[in-house]
Amino acid sequence: MSPRPKRRRVLSEPPHVTGFIPESGDFSTTDAVLLHFEEYEAIRLADYEGLSQLEASKRMHVSRPTFTRIYDAARKKVAKAFVENKRLSIEGGHVEFDADWYRCENCSSVFKQKAGRKVDHCPVCGDDHLVSLQEAVNSFPERRGGGRHGSGRFHGGRGVAGYCICPRCDYKVEHTAGVPCGSMLCPRCNIRMIREDSEHYQMILNKRKKQ
Repeated sequence: MSPRPKRRRVLSEPPHVTGFIPESGDFSTTDAVLLHFEEYEAIRLADYEGLSQLEASKRMHVSRPTFTRIYDAARKKVAKAFVENKRLSIEGGHVEFDADWYRCENCSSVFKQKAGRKVDHCPVCGDDHLVSLQEAVNSFPERRGGGRHGSGRFHGGRGVAGYCICPRCDYKVEHTAGVPCGSMLCPRCNIRMIREDSEHYQMILNKRKKQ
């Protein structure tokens, strides 16, 4: 008898970061702890939003026992990364998003689009090399390693002051310490905001000058 197929776990949006590394820089670049998207979501709902496991399981459209298994696995992985000084990588899993999310392979901007609407270019830089984050999750680990620019990771802004800014329209709000700029969507463009003093934003400004 073949096993029953896993039910996809629902996420409202992809994680704001692709992973974490020890501050000391003393870690293996190949021996990473892999935290799946649904495991990240379980920690976010239970530990960050403070939901009960029953409430969190309903948000992810899974049973409470299934949520408990996901949550326990996630906490063990995070503990392993902390104690053994390992890089924590957030990718893959068996999930689906409740909106269409895309990442530009040219400028690494992340944005969402209304379901059913065709997307053929990046709203920030105009490039047509786009990755559907849903398709990227579905094809993991075949697609592991990222696109034309590798993992597409950028260092964030420095310090706790400054602003979060939309990479397309330059709408900005004052940065709140402890709240990632990537957790906010521009109310005008539906694009994830970034730190105004980050390498990512400087790269986008340089692209604008060349255009």
